[in-house]
Amino acid sequence: MFNIIMAAVSALAGVSLFVLSIFVLNRIPAEWLCDYDEEPSEELLSQKRFKGGLLYVAGGILSAAAFALVYLVFGFSLYTLILTALTYVLIMVILSDGKYYIIPDQFAVFAGILSLIFAYYDLFNNQIIIKNWWSPLAAGAGVGLLIILVNLITLLIMKKDGMGFGDVKLFAAVGIATGFPGILTALLAAVLTAFLLIIGTLIVNAVRKKETHSYIPFGPSICIGVFCTVVLHGPISHLIELYFNLLK
Repeated sequence: MFNIIMAAVSALAGVSLFVLSIFVLNRIPAEWLCDYDEEPSEELLSQKRFKGGLLYVAGGILSAAAFALVYLVFGFSLYTLILTALTYVLIMVILSDGKYYIIPDQFAVFAGILSLIFAYYDLFNNQIIIKNWWSPLAAGAGVGLLIILVNLITLLIMKKDGMGFGDVKLFAAVGIATGFPGILTALLAAVLTAFLLIIGTLIVNAVRKKETHSYIPFGPSICIGVFCTVVLHGPISHLIELYFNLLK
């Protein structure tokens, strides 16, 4: 009964933090939400960048579910506290990249610091995810270099970037929390999430008879992929083990 009550409290906290993230995003410097050489638009200079609506109702519900899930998995612990802070930053990344196609460097830095704290707290305590001291560093550097390589190949073949450099910095930062080889699961989850989001966007825009933007932000998929890899580490590891057992 206590856990159910605390999960409900965590869900309410999730809704409150989602509302707070909207408040913060409406008041951060406009320069954070545009490219380095870009002048902020009048919308960005205002404090009404993010408004309420059906999409934000859905965001509040998903935030409530995410924070409740963190509590149900990690209980009343420092793990939960760290992941709550990290999830809050990831929510702001999803909102900023989802609307303005930009991931502020400040958010990537905050996410990287929290991921580093989580990784080494886990290493020196229960080792739920991180087993070796080099694992978080290898994950962050490895996925960053991998995305840069993919971008270079895409640039050579298609003459355009596959992903923005903001995605590289974000994945390198939050990939620290997954460690190695967990980062491979996070990458797979991010790609799968991106595929589902693209399909969903195409269907919704087709119904609304609206043109689909040529660029689909990858930041939200990275956030969801890393969140699922860290919070649902146990079930995912079990499914992977079952899969490899079937191959034997």
